[in-house]
Amino acid sequence: MSDVTLRPLTLDDVEPFVRWAADPEFCRAIGWAVDRDPEEVRASRVRLLTDPPAGFMRQGIVLDGQLVGYVDLAGMTADTAEFGIAVAERGLWGRGVGRRAGELTLRYGFGTLGLGTITAEVHRPNVRSHALMRALGFREVGVGDLDEYYGETVPLVRYALRRAEFSG
Repeated sequence: MSDVTLRPLTLDDVEPFVRWAADPEFCRAIGWAVDRDPEEVRASRVRLLTDPPAGFMRQGIVLDGQLVGYVDLAGMTADTAEFGIAVAERGLWGRGVGRRAGELTLRYGFGTLGLGTITAEVHRPNVRSHALMRALGFREVGVGDLDEYYGETVPLVRYALRRAEFSG
């Protein structure tokens, strides 16, 4: 596989989000509403890019020069953040793109930002995301709230990784 990199998102990246929002399978997998109005998607992405919430960082996942997804560190404090990831191009699912992007994000969070703990939540039935969390070194720490996943209400499994445990 070619090299996976991360980069800041720009307003030029809004259209891929519109395209991804038109893919019902991707939307169900990450908890987006299906059949969203493209103009609403554009407006929400522009808002997120121009006025992000405090303690929120989103970067694009790039493969061979093409934006293929994104990673988040959300709810950041001086010591913690919540990790999120979406490989939006379904043809890349299960091919290592998420793992590499996750490693880069964790390295940035623990190294550059100096975070002590990074957490994540995964829908209980999402086998691929659980495998990714384990591959990145996260450990399961409990069960969180209920959330919708593929039309069913399921528990979120909580994960955590401490800087001292990160091998990247």
